[in-house]
Amino acid sequence: MTAARPRFHYAWLILIGCCFMQAGGLGAVLDAAGVFFVPVCEDLGFSRSELSMYLTFYFIATVFAMPVVGRWITKYNVNRVLSVSFALVVAAVAAMGLYSEPWQWWISGIVFGLAGSFIFVVPAPILIGNWFHAHKGLALGVAMSFSGIGGAVLGPVFTLLIQGLGWREAYFVAAAVMALLVLPWTLFVFKLRPEDVGMKPYGWTEQDEQDERRRAGALAGALGVPLAKALKTVPFVCMFLFSGLIAYFAGFNSHLPGYAQSIGFSALVGSSLLTAVMVGNVVEKLLVGWLNDRVGVQFTVNIQLGMVALGFLGFMFAGDNLVLLYASAFLFGAQNSLVSVSTPLLVRQLFGERDFPAIFTYARIGTGVIGCLGPVTVAAIFDVTGSFVPAFALGIGITALGFATVRLAYARRGKLAWSEAEDALESQASN
Repeated sequence: MTAARPRFHYAWLILIGCCFMQAGGLGAVLDAAGVFFVPVCEDLGFSRSELSMYLTFYFIATVFAMPVVGRWITKYNVNRVLSVSFALVVAAVAAMGLYSEPWQWWISGIVFGLAGSFIFVVPAPILIGNWFHAHKGLALGVAMSFSGIGGAVLGPVFTLLIQGLGWREAYFVAAAVMALLVLPWTLFVFKLRPEDVGMKPYGWTEQDEQDERRRAGALAGALGVPLAKALKTVPFVCMFLFSGLIAYFAGFNSHLPGYAQSIGFSALVGSSLLTAVMVGNVVEKLLVGWLNDRVGVQFTVNIQLGMVALGFLGFMFAGDNLVLLYASAFLFGAQNSLVSVSTPLLVRQLFGERDFPAIFTYARIGTGVIGCLGPVTVAAIFDVTGSFVPAFALGIGITALGFATVRLAYARRGKLAWSEAEDALESQASN
């Protein structure tokens, strides 16, 4: 018999809040950032590699933030941690409207890495994982898709603001929009766990209650691989590398408007190309969340990597074919869902719930170590060769490496030291 569900579950407010957090956070701050590159560089005389270094500093700063992100979110008041962090991000965006030297953007990039790590990717998987027992993958896909919606909507809006007001004033307006989208939820709505308000996760049943009692009798706390053991395993190294490899793809996002202009299209077409990536991001995150619940995360990741590779291939041969260009951008949008949806699901499946926040944030350090190379190498390749094609070819090679790391992680999954209680439960389930 299933426990009666209330007509409205607080989990839905958590999901809606995560949607706004993704749109105003990752979507506005990073996914839509590329529309500022060309006007800033043309006005101040920077090279693209000089300006894009702020994204490299963002990735480097995440290396120092990630070891504490998961622990602080779960240990301290989640409303204070997220709100203070995002207020710092908003201030760093607004400050860009005052800058005149590349190193000043780099400082904002460091703030994005340190404070944004508490907003952009980590909290939504933790909150969704805590609040949703049923349809966890779909709920996470919906939430993370809003970074794409934010980028798709705000990218053209920021472009129009730049054309109408200038890029400096556009930064100020962008910062205000971000604050309005995110801070009301982080200040007043988010709760870390259902138990904090006397509830159970959405989809919780009496059978789940009985299973939890059995687990509690065998082992206190959630099941999975302890952090200290997880960090020494091949699957963890694979997840570290995978997080970095797929983060490298983000280095292309900010350069797509410039790529469009380099092959003869207007700034507005360049902005709409970024919008096509964000539309693909939205659709593919929804599809990925649904697929993960039905065919498993490993198979879904293979599909995503294939889509990204096809996107790169299309960019290489699109030329003046605008339809192929938009189709390639749509496919390339799958790289966002790899970062925000599939990676946390991979880590959960490989290592369990026990120390998931800590293991996930340690794996995300790979984002900074490897992902930091993306923005600057893509820009440097263009500055040296005058073309983005070699960078796209490199991107195809990185998708192949990503496929190999996931395969190796699952090949060594059987050697992970899960608790005996988990083994006992699986044995009972099979009998």
